[in-house]
Amino acid sequence: MNAMSLAWLLIGTSLCGVMVLMVVLWLLWMGRQSQGRELAVLRELLDELGQVIVQLEQEKAELTSGLRAEKAQAAQLRRQLELLRG
Repeated sequence: MNAMSLAWLLIGTSLCGVMVLMVVLWLLWMGRQSQGRELAVLRELLDELGQVIVQLEQEKAELTSGLRAEKAQAAQLRRQLELLRG
């Protein structure tokens, strides 16, 4: 093989290698874009879940307060009943 053929062979091989690397990088970039979209969806779901948790905690506090008031009223009614019986 003469020197000119060897040079063209090296150039062609290098160009093929560059093309393969570009395709690999493009595929990696596409995967990264997909992961970014999935991450955005997961963040939105997590935010919504956090809002639901806050709402449930508020409802629990309201129910606990209501239960405490009902227990106090029941105790007061029991005392009044015992006074009336006694």
